[in-house]
Amino acid sequence: MFLLIKEFLTLKEFFLKYKWHYLGGVFCLLIVDSLQLLVPRLLGLFTDTLLSAQVNIALLRSYLYFIIAIAVGMAVFRYLWRLYIIGASRILEKHLRELLFNHLQSLSPRFFLQHKTGELMAHLTNDITAVRSSLGLSVVLMVDALFLTVMALFFMFSTSDLRLTLLALIPLPFLALGSQKLGVGVFNRFMKVQETFAELTDTSQENIAAMRVVQAFALEGVEKKRFLKSTAKYMHDNFNLYKLWGFYDPLIYICSFLSFIIVLIYGGNLVIKGQISIGDFVAFNGYLALLTWPMLALGWVINITQRGRASMQRINRLLEQRSEIVDHPLPLSLKKEDLQGDIILENISFQYEQNPVLKNISLTIPYGTVTAITGQTGSGKSTLMYLLLRFFEPGQGRILVGDHPISQVPLKLWREKFGYVPQDNFIFSTTIADNIAFARPGATWEEIKKAAKLVALDKEIESFPAGYNTVVGERGVTLSGGQQQRLALARALLTKPEILVLDDALSSVDITTEEHIINNLQSSNIRATVIIISHRLKVLKKAAKILVLEDGCLKEEGTHRELLEQRGLYFLLCQQQLWEEAV
Repeated sequence: MFLLIKEFLTLKEFFLKYKWHYLGGVFCLLIVDSLQLLVPRLLGLFTDTLLSAQVNIALLRSYLYFIIAIAVGMAVFRYLWRLYIIGASRILEKHLRELLFNHLQSLSPRFFLQHKTGELMAHLTNDITAVRSSLGLSVVLMVDALFLTVMALFFMFSTSDLRLTLLALIPLPFLALGSQKLGVGVFNRFMKVQETFAELTDTSQENIAAMRVVQAFALEGVEKKRFLKSTAKYMHDNFNLYKLWGFYDPLIYICSFLSFIIVLIYGGNLVIKGQISIGDFVAFNGYLALLTWPMLALGWVINITQRGRASMQRINRLLEQRSEIVDHPLPLSLKKEDLQGDIILENISFQYEQNPVLKNISLTIPYGTVTAITGQTGSGKSTLMYLLLRFFEPGQGRILVGDHPISQVPLKLWREKFGYVPQDNFIFSTTIADNIAFARPGATWEEIKKAAKLVALDKEIESFPAGYNTVVGERGVTLSGGQQQRLALARALLTKPEILVLDDALSSVDITTEEHIINNLQSSNIRATVIIISHRLKVLKKAAKILVLEDGCLKEEGTHRELLEQRGLYFLLCQQQLWEEAV
């Protein structure tokens, strides 16, 4: 049924897999409704029996047993349909959340530059909840409403006067027309509500994450106003939704009221004339009352389904996103040892949107040596590493390792060679040991401690009350900037990378500790191609090769001594740093 709604076609495989859950639940629900339909008929027969003065204790007892049996049957099968249908909707919720999460993990960094965290969180929470309701409770209400409507109409037409039934149904076409108009409006307004909720979530997440910055600048009042503006907008959009939806219940009650007035006037006249019995009149009113519930349920179905459609449409837009970084259609069949050699960049150019960042760069990073990259802020150093890690694809040119273009190397195999420490380290809200072992969950305590010692963090960790089991808080809030950077470096070293990329990775560490770490790396048995992005002279001097970037171009390359002798940009950067240190 829901596959007829194009937004839900994404879930076709799920419905096919769990069709028996839904069919079993619908079967149990139909039994409950069938038992429910017996009640008005029993009341009608009981009324006629009372009026005929043929009632006795045995007959009363039989009616009582029937009613108890119906109640027990309804209770049992109501439990079963809840178990099947609502249970299936919970499985769907889990399935959709995992599908969306896995898809997000497959997307390239460019996608996350263009979408806010709060917006994505809204998809993973509010939107999925709306879809789950539309494919759980909404299914129950729809089946319930359709079956009760059809069967109630059947009994009304088969057991009562035809003209009475037709007259009682006069208000229904107006209800159907009103429902259709309201459904379209609910869809559009709920889409707006979900978009506003995403904005509110993003504002909340951003403020909580940046609370220290907000408090440091005493901007609590400003941020409070921004948050209140978001909540006011969310309330306003919800109010607009419910202003429209608020028309539905009054519409149902007006239609039902009109039907009962018609039945009371015309049906009462038929009873007076003896054309129908009082029992038939009571039964007819019972079936007419049963129609009120399906009309109410239909309204809820429209509301819940339109919300689910709107949310599923938002989720589908996300699932339609494709990563620009994918494996080559004809990947090379390689092993890790096949990817040993110099890293060669040939005529590389790249731009963010319309802003050129790298311009026709050609260079070689020798295998097994330390290469340093320096240059002024915004010269393209980090972007160069993003291309090397295949976070982005170059707009022009190619990158090779040995003789192999990295675009044809399986992405997982290529990235497994790297140990990467970015400028903005991310520390997880778990223990220090778990953070270090993040990329190698099976690492031993000895390996974890050895990695910490290499980055001169071991003594500081051991000074904590819980040592390596210390929980560092969200984004490592309980650690200093230098400790966070060294923890991230230890995490990278633990993987025993063949290519180690340090993107200004020790900028928050004092010069003495940084020099100690570099010496540890050089004296250890780590055999890797090391690429260091740094401005610090003491670090640059230790590199076998230095690359100097300016405005996205490779301006100079060579050893520290060679570049000083050229008296070019590198010489000026060194002079500037020496002057700053002297001051």
